[in-house]
Amino acid sequence: MKLLRISKIFNNTFLLFSFLGISCIPANALVEGRLGNVDASITLRGEYDSRVFGISSASFQGAKSSSSSLIVADELKSEDDFIISFSPALHFSKKLKWFSFSGTAGVNLVQYIKNKDKSYTQPITTFSIDFDETLSKNKRVSNNAKIRFDATFDLGQSVGASILEQDLISYTYFVAGANVRYNHSPKFGVGGGTSYNLKHYQSGSTQTRVYQDISTLPLSAQAYYIYSEKLDFYTDYTFSRTKDDQRGSATLTDSSSHSISFGAQGDYSSKLSGNAKLGYSVQNFDNEFVSKQDNLITSIGVNWKLNSKTSFGFNLDRSFSPSAQGFSTFSTMGRASANHRLLEDLSAQVYLSAGNVKYTYPPSGSTARDSSSLNQYGLGFNLMKQFSNRISATTGYDYSFVDRSMENYGRHVLHADITGRF
Repeated sequence: MKLLRISKIFNNTFLLFSFLGISCIPANALVEGRLGNVDASITLRGEYDSRVFGISSASFQGAKSSSSSLIVADELKSEDDFIISFSPALHFSKKLKWFSFSGTAGVNLVQYIKNKDKSYTQPITTFSIDFDETLSKNKRVSNNAKIRFDATFDLGQSVGASILEQDLISYTYFVAGANVRYNHSPKFGVGGGTSYNLKHYQSGSTQTRVYQDISTLPLSAQAYYIYSEKLDFYTDYTFSRTKDDQRGSATLTDSSSHSISFGAQGDYSSKLSGNAKLGYSVQNFDNEFVSKQDNLITSIGVNWKLNSKTSFGFNLDRSFSPSAQGFSTFSTMGRASANHRLLEDLSAQVYLSAGNVKYTYPPSGSTARDSSSLNQYGLGFNLMKQFSNRISATTGYDYSFVDRSMENYGRHVLHADITGRF
């Protein structure tokens, strides 16, 4: 009975959102033709963020009163805010022999209630090519050939608080990537891929650090041992080159890295699946005054299905990451989650997370911080409601606690959204 009452409350909570979000979409919005299929979606989201700039109260007040802050003090109205976003989009799909084409074009209109100057309009543009649906269906091998191929293009805008930068950041991004795999025999395969990523920053920092536009180009190669139809063991080598637009600057953004790892992917058993790899990475900086860095790297994402209603997930990532503010980070992030279907149309997720970030700064310049590392801990929950085949909604709460050598603080985020797709 309690679950039924929860479901009824959830329905009533989103009734108004449902009317506003989907009443403007005609019933015949779905188009099917020789050139492809087109359907529409609308998402309406409301959110409360207690630290919308991702920094402590002391840092926020310091940025408001400091003349060295790169953000005009008038733009810093409040450290917390209510945020409303409205996201209409069109989705295209086309099947042509072995190839599947899909894309999305839309816009995300975001309004900050207190910090009105931070409101923005964010384009949504993606396009992907999938060979024989191996990407969309998460298959390792094509039905029609020994080749697996996919390509992705994405152009858009990202705005949000960053734990690595400790700031509210805004940048336009462009991503173009492709991956290919060839199974030479029933037991051996090879693959490779690349993904060019460009970030163009628009907003200033709440601190004295300046953001530089940054580009990253990784090149990777893999060799696979096909243990079974559902499980691969593999080795991966990746070379990555990162540059910023301030050539010759004394930062650590300009760098290159080499990494090699060994792992397994697929279904380990009838209940356990995912991808897990362990490796070693070396980070070389163009700055001659900073020595290279090396460390063990890890990427784990596994899911254990307990039964038809309950599953558990675990993610762990250890990796180097350059910053557009001129420093380098090595982060260790872990997350454990549980998913449970409460009713046929109502499911829930809870999670716990923890992470550590270590910073490396150049010997000179204005990129240094008052802390060389930080720890972050988080927990949260989400409720997902499926009203129909076309309408779904989510609500949830996230809490994170940031612990630095000079200060510590918490952050609360409450959110609710509804999506209609036709």
